[in-house]
Amino acid sequence: MGSDWDEIKRLAADFQKAQLTSTLQKLSERNCVEIVTLLLQKQLLEVVFTNDGKEYITPEQLEREILDELYLNGGRVNLVEVSKALTVDLSRIVALSEHIATENPHLHFILGQLIDEDYITHIAQEINEKLAQRGEISISDLTSQFDLPSDFLLHDVVEKHLGKIIKGRQDATNPRVFFTQAYIQRSKAKIRGALAAITQPTNVATILQQINVQEKIFHSLLDEIVPAGQVTSKLTNAQYVPHIYAKTQADWVNSFYKQNSFLEYDAINKLGITDAKQYIRKQFPNEEFLFLKRVALGARLIELTVVTALNECSATKNYLDLSTTLPSNLSNDDIEEVFNVIMGQKHTNPSNFVYLESIVFSQPYLTQLMEPCFGMAHVQAKAAIDNGVYQQFIVEKTLAHKGNTSSAAGLDDDAKVDKRDERRKKAASGKAGGGAQGRETKTKSTKKHHRGGGRSAAHNESSDDEEMQHTRTGGNSSKVKSLELVKMADILKLILPSLEEEGLDHLAKSIAALYFNQLNQAALVKAQELFEATPQTNRRQTHAAIQERVNTLLGDIRLYEKGLKLFPQETQVQLVKYLLKSLGNDICNELSLYVANECNLTVKNPNLNFDQRNKLAQECDAAYRNALLEQNKALNKTIDDFELATEAVLKACSMIVKKIDKKKDRQLIVQHKEKLQQQLRECNDSALVLHLTALILFTTISGCILHASGKFVSVILSYIRSSLTDPQNALLQRYYDLVLQVLQTTSDSDELKTANEQLETLKSEVVELALHFERSSVSKVD
Repeated sequence: MGSDWDEIKRLAADFQKAQLTSTLQKLSERNCVEIVTLLLQKQLLEVVFTNDGKEYITPEQLEREILDELYLNGGRVNLVEVSKALTVDLSRIVALSEHIATENPHLHFILGQLIDEDYITHIAQEINEKLAQRGEISISDLTSQFDLPSDFLLHDVVEKHLGKIIKGRQDATNPRVFFTQAYIQRSKAKIRGALAAITQPTNVATILQQINVQEKIFHSLLDEIVPAGQVTSKLTNAQYVPHIYAKTQADWVNSFYKQNSFLEYDAINKLGITDAKQYIRKQFPNEEFLFLKRVALGARLIELTVVTALNECSATKNYLDLSTTLPSNLSNDDIEEVFNVIMGQKHTNPSNFVYLESIVFSQPYLTQLMEPCFGMAHVQAKAAIDNGVYQQFIVEKTLAHKGNTSSAAGLDDDAKVDKRDERRKKAASGKAGGGAQGRETKTKSTKKHHRGGGRSAAHNESSDDEEMQHTRTGGNSSKVKSLELVKMADILKLILPSLEEEGLDHLAKSIAALYFNQLNQAALVKAQELFEATPQTNRRQTHAAIQERVNTLLGDIRLYEKGLKLFPQETQVQLVKYLLKSLGNDICNELSLYVANECNLTVKNPNLNFDQRNKLAQECDAAYRNALLEQNKALNKTIDDFELATEAVLKACSMIVKKIDKKKDRQLIVQHKEKLQQQLRECNDSALVLHLTALILFTTISGCILHASGKFVSVILSYIRSSLTDPQNALLQRYYDLVLQVLQTTSDSDELKTANEQLETLKSEVVELALHFERSSVSKVD
């Protein structure tokens, strides 16, 4: 024992000595850094440096410290705060956190935060408490409260713990809303009680305001409650309609219709029914109704009252006031619609009745009423013959008719000769005589062309030459107004006494207007009979009318000649040819028919062509023959030659050529343009719209008028192109191409339909350009 103790003392002394002895070799801080650096280079050691670079830590230790921070923060920690606490770069913290979350299913890496299951359980408990307090909760509210993504809260928190920690129920219509069963039962009770107490249509918003239930819950629980009614829709302005109210509506409608055989829309609307017509169809599926503006009439009412009354009216040759057989609240338009429907039925004859302001007259009644008026019409016809009024009308009408028919003949002739003969060049402008001077003569040229412009449109598709000739002749036919031998006052004077006895004097003017044309036509027929029985002695009137018309046509030619001179020589030749074959042909026919009448020759067809006029001239007296032949030949020459030849014929017929008044040229051109613009506003044909637009723009730009058919449209567009802007030219070219496509495309094809739709779209722009185009510098007429 003593030796052992001594040994212990000796060892203790050695230990104390070793402790008191200083180390002979030490590692400096620099040596430690170099050693660690070498280990890192040889990948024998992996460390993470702190932000200040003075310390380092292994990834395993850093991972443990991150988990420690997560624990210290209650299961949810922001990695930015972890980076600050551990003084390690945030990117390393984020990378390790993602690794930790991947390996550990109980940890979640969300929006730069680490969250463990304990924290999620805690959230679920809070949500359950809040749901128990409020009875209803939405994910959007939880998102703002916990600052977490809505999908995470929905799937990883609420749905995961629903029925376990969270005691509630998910809304079937909106999965982001949750309820407690008690809340649902309370809401059902409120809804059921409110709907059971309602007896008339009530706005859903008003109901919800009273019971303090959300609208989405109301609609989701409504089907489960099975109330004694229905909701019109799920929109904000929906209404709840109880079945008792709908039954009351149906009972009232059925009772009213059973008693009256008609239903008023206003009365049905007052019951709370918005679509009265649809409701009537649904309520009476087997009944036939006539739906008017204000009421719906049953077929039984129309058949038993109106039809029966009309049949009696026709049988007794009397009249019927429909307002006495139909409901009193019908307007005149409604009554007229009822009458038209009845007249459209197979067993009725509309010609037996005349409807005027709710009064239906049988045709025999009106015939008897108007019988004295026909005797008066014959008296007026005889008076028109006695005072010469009808004779003057016949002269004017004959002249206009000759102009129309002669222009058609000229068209046929022009079509045959146009491709066969070439015009020789224009005669020298200094040519003496009436022709040279006549080109400056202007009396009524613009009027004639304007009046016919609308007529040319109707034939634009078939023949360009024909359309412009109809343009001119259509104007003269409209100049002769219909002769009125019977006056409205005379008719009223005869029928008013009979109508006043029946209390129908307020319809006197309407009845007179119905028979005015018929009576006037009867008077004209009678006058024609008397006129044909009277020898025709007033030749002076015919002479003056022919002279005036020929001068008008010559004035037209002279003024149109100024416009065609603006085009190239080749185009001028074609325009001159067309001008003579249209207007020149009219002049030749007028004078040939006049001469034939003077020579007592019978002309069966006043629509003469070139050969017929030559043959007719050979049969005339020598005083007229050569002049007529030369004029007919001049149609294939120049305008100067034709004017000289025409003056020779006028001289032979003892007629004169009126001198020009150049001061009126500008006024006539303005009138011509206004007439073309009016035709353009009323035009619906695409080809004619383009034609009129080209003529209007030409007149605006050049200050001259032009007589050209549709085939010259492209030439006119080329002439005016320099005066228009690029967009305007592009618009006209596009419209021109579409018109050509329509004329060349097969009917009923998709291309034709598409082209017509595009033309209709561009029409307003083209018309706007023609009507409002202005140029600062416009050429003046000489």
